[in-house]
Amino acid sequence: MTVVYHELLPESYLLILAPGQAGEPEVALAHWLHCAQRSGKPAVWVDCGMLSSLSEEAARLLWASHYRLQQKHAQLVLVHVPDRLKRELLDHAQGPAPCIVPTLLDAAEQTHWQSGSMLA
Repeated sequence: MTVVYHELLPESYLLILAPGQAGEPEVALAHWLHCAQRSGKPAVWVDCGMLSSLSEEAARLLWASHYRLQQKHAQLVLVHVPDRLKRELLDHAQGPAPCIVPTLLDAAEQTHWQSGSMLA
């Protein structure tokens, strides 16, 4: 998997993913998820709109990131997730799933709602 874009936004860290070479280790994904987790932002948005499938390693990395962020009272928000990819990701579920939303606007609303409820 290739991270084609990453940006530190005011309330989140955005990663946009694209397919990588088949069988290639998920080094870039692991690196950028680690950077996003360390950013201190209340949410990490991962745009999956260019993906049609997910390797087992990528699914494992996303789940691990989800759990680490929860421990920091932050959240992983998956955006533009095709149905097939959603099924592949949920097949690896070991607990509550990360937030999955259809658009980046929905991710912003979810992050705003979530961070507001944490402050209350």
